[in-house]
Amino acid sequence: MTSIDRAANAIATILIREGIDYLQSKAVIKRARAQAGLSAPPEKRTSINRLTIEDELTFIDHAYEESGATGLLLQTLLETGLRVSEFTRLRVEDVSLAERVIIVMRGKGSKRREVPIRRELAQMLRLHIGTRRAGPLFQSRERGNGPLPYTYSRQRIGQIVRQVAHQAGITKRVYPHLLRHTMATKLLALGMDITDVQRFLGHENITTTRHYAETTAATLRRKFDRVTAPAARSLLFGIQHDRGEAAALLAADLLASGRGSNGEVTSADA
Repeated sequence: MTSIDRAANAIATILIREGIDYLQSKAVIKRARAQAGLSAPPEKRTSINRLTIEDELTFIDHAYEESGATGLLLQTLLETGLRVSEFTRLRVEDVSLAERVIIVMRGKGSKRREVPIRRELAQMLRLHIGTRRAGPLFQSRERGNGPLPYTYSRQRIGQIVRQVAHQAGITKRVYPHLLRHTMATKLLALGMDITDVQRFLGHENITTTRHYAETTAATLRRKFDRVTAPAARSLLFGIQHDRGEAAALLAADLLASGRGSNGEVTSADA
């Protein structure tokens, strides 16, 4: 018998003897860990999986080769960054083409939010919707068993995503939430404020959104370019010569954070 087996048997005996139920057992284990000085290991932060720009273009191109409806469905899923559960509930009534927004009526936590869309996507959705005034935004040919007939299931959307990715020759694992990751990192790389990305995605906690920012290679590359540009190197060298290493490090940090007009190096920023 291993030490884990012996400890489990001892704990089980105590729980039974004291009449501890399941929910109470969680509190017991939590308190015992605290008294023993045990804590969870720090979470390992790894880069978020996403489609590269090349993958994204290939993926959407092959979706439209499959059919116009499939292409528009996947382009909308990608560009809105919706959770697949939110996407399958989209109705024609949730789209305001005049305002170019898609309204998520019941996002995570049953919260409502408005997601902006590009003019080009709004125009394609206008043609797709036609004269319809109600019903699923994207209609399935199967009636289904849910409360809303002819609505795509999450499983079916996942199947379509995997099928198109396979046909496009994308070797990495592609799934609906990967498209959400792709849109989030793209918006941050393009310079959208992190609080706006948080609202776009419907994150309750900005820490979740910040994970995308911390792992966005394009953001890191942009900072790298600012510091290593010839004008920046010359300026930093002059500051180091005149004011010392500490001042040069501070100037490098300001340059990396994007201070200055249009990201250009200015003497005022130094």
